[in-house]
Amino acid sequence: MSTPQILSVLLCIGFPLFARHTERKGRFPSWVSSIIACYLVGILVSNLRLWEVDNKLMEQVAGASMLLGLPLLLFAVRIKESLRYAGSMLLAFGLCCLSGLICTAVVGYLMTGQLPDAWKIAGMLVGLYTGGTPNVQAIGLALEAPAEYMVLVQAADVLLGGSYLLGLVTFLPAVYSWFFRPSDSAMEEAQTNDLISRIAFKKQLPQLLAGVLVTAASVGLCFLITGGISDLTALILLLTSVSLLVAGSGFADKLGNTYPLGEYFILIFCVALGLMADFRELAANGMDLLYFSALALISTTLLHLILCKLFNVDRDTVILSYVAGFYGPVFVVQVAAAIRNHRLLAAGIAVSLLGFGIGNYLGIGLAHLVYWLAG
Repeated sequence: MSTPQILSVLLCIGFPLFARHTERKGRFPSWVSSIIACYLVGILVSNLRLWEVDNKLMEQVAGASMLLGLPLLLFAVRIKESLRYAGSMLLAFGLCCLSGLICTAVVGYLMTGQLPDAWKIAGMLVGLYTGGTPNVQAIGLALEAPAEYMVLVQAADVLLGGSYLLGLVTFLPAVYSWFFRPSDSAMEEAQTNDLISRIAFKKQLPQLLAGVLVTAASVGLCFLITGGISDLTALILLLTSVSLLVAGSGFADKLGNTYPLGEYFILIFCVALGLMADFRELAANGMDLLYFSALALISTTLLHLILCKLFNVDRDTVILSYVAGFYGPVFVVQVAAAIRNHRLLAAGIAVSLLGFGIGNYLGIGLAHLVYWLAG
């Protein structure tokens, strides 16, 4: 292995540890998460040409980290707990998913003439709007989207989604109070686990073994069903399904909180993807993709607000259901603190984790629907 290859692998393995430590200490700006930091460091190394990047090696690192990280994240899904908090939170989250499906499908169909891979981008955006970054990555991998597109989708989300998130923790809750009824203050105080807490190394070993076994079983099933493992769409859907079956069993409870370990592998994926992203080669398509993302985000947000108003959903549930779908469970914690409503915290995290489970199905399904309609 050459020196540049060693440097790339060390960056993929080491920087996520630094990023998570820095995030826990609160040393990142409010708009920077560990995921964004990992993307950025890879992009800087690649585009500043600090060393030569072996894209084939990074594809292997990205693929392996996703296949290991996805089941560990999905083990944290508690479907029964999500249904226990049904009520308005599950309704509002469902409206968010429905809005994302409708608006992204329409925009994807209309943008087909401008972007040849519009159907793939539509699928990734649906994953982003239902489960966040891990779904974007899994769907992009399943649809064999260019690495640059996956990074550009994330970059557009940082620019557009980050601006909206900043509004949600500052002035928008006051604005929404004019249109939505106040939240029920009589709800019981909800309790939840800290998803970014440290997990002892000895507890992570059986978690990692379980993730490896589920990945191996999914690869085996894919081989039996399709006659090979080259069909990444089938592999990702099988991996999602087997992981959710494990999550619904008592075995997942014995494993404990697998989210931090799963997130670590996703961060490795982010660094590797950033290293493969050469923005100079994609400058021509970058603005079209930003335009695509802006149309999808704005229309999805507006439709979600309109539907929540029609169903008389309270203000805080509207906000947290949107954050659960678009930004993920860690941001649910942050926004709940900003709007001073911890009573909806467990419900918000529950539906956000549920979004991880359904996002891959929705994104891949919608991508093929747009491809069929445009064809």
